[in-house]
Amino acid sequence: MNTRLIISLLVVLTFLSCGKEEIVITPTDNPDPIVELQFTDPPIDLQGTEALYASDVPYDVYDHTKFDVFLPSSSTATGLVIFIHGGGFTGGDKAFIYTDNFKEEVIEFLGSGIAVATINYRLLSPEDTEGVLKSLNDSKRALQYIRYIHNELNIDKERIVLFGGSAGASTALWLAANDDLRDVNSLDAVLQESTRVKGVALNATQSSLDIERRWLGDVFDEFGSSLDDLIAEFGEERLYSFYGVSTREEYETPEIEAYREQVDMLSLLSSDDPEIWVTNTGGHNNEPTTTSSFNHHPFHARAIKEFADAAGVANVTTYGNPILFSDPSNEGFVDFLKRKINE
Repeated sequence: MNTRLIISLLVVLTFLSCGKEEIVITPTDNPDPIVELQFTDPPIDLQGTEALYASDVPYDVYDHTKFDVFLPSSSTATGLVIFIHGGGFTGGDKAFIYTDNFKEEVIEFLGSGIAVATINYRLLSPEDTEGVLKSLNDSKRALQYIRYIHNELNIDKERIVLFGGSAGASTALWLAANDDLRDVNSLDAVLQESTRVKGVALNATQSSLDIERRWLGDVFDEFGSSLDDLIAEFGEERLYSFYGVSTREEYETPEIEAYREQVDMLSLLSSDDPEIWVTNTGGHNNEPTTTSSFNHHPFHARAIKEFADAAGVANVTTYGNPILFSDPSNEGFVDFLKRKINE
């Protein structure tokens, strides 16, 4: 076993070695050391649904790289929904799923024999030199780590779907639109795991994280919005730090153009990508004038549908306020994710 993997597992074991009663789950066919999960009382009333709950399971060495997981009682491996929180990549927390926004959905998934995980990831700061790829790659690793310990979690790693809001939704779309990001030659066994999922559900999402090319060139083209309009609303520091730089001179370089291509989900879509459920119905259909309306405008979902249709990617799309387009199926995100897990 490689040194880095041994260290990673020791971090997990050390982190989980204190507190309440430990439950050790022995893997059935994983030759690596036993992973110890510490189960505690869940943060929400499960209303009689039988499930184990583990919190702050580390998937990397940073303070924010941890996840919580609910595991329904099952004699066979279960499907899994992974929730990715929003917050503009500068805030938010995995605990958002425990609020009235989604706790009933968590219980419904568990009652259907589907596990639920919610992840944290590193956030951006004004002085960030890594940019949004830092957050995206953390979520990627969380998905890969959960796959890596699928036996310990009693998860069927071929039946995983993603759900997110705002920044979490664009992260889910980024993972879905990319080709498999596994690195079979990595010395880190976690990174050898696949990043492909069966479906993604997006709420109040951004269509692309290449803000200049896609937001101005596709999403808001009819409004004539400019980069200066975005800078006036977001501020230079926030806009440029999104790509790990601090000045316009650094931004307008071939290196940052290549960076932006890596986070342009619209151009990454291809016919082999998983089905997308997307709803952007907040705000209004008018010209965006605020940070929220730029980030969550209904036309982001419109652009996703246009590019997904052109690429041959199945989608269940609703957008507009008032509604401009609604998928004839009227399928909600819970039913969508359950359908994808069970296909």
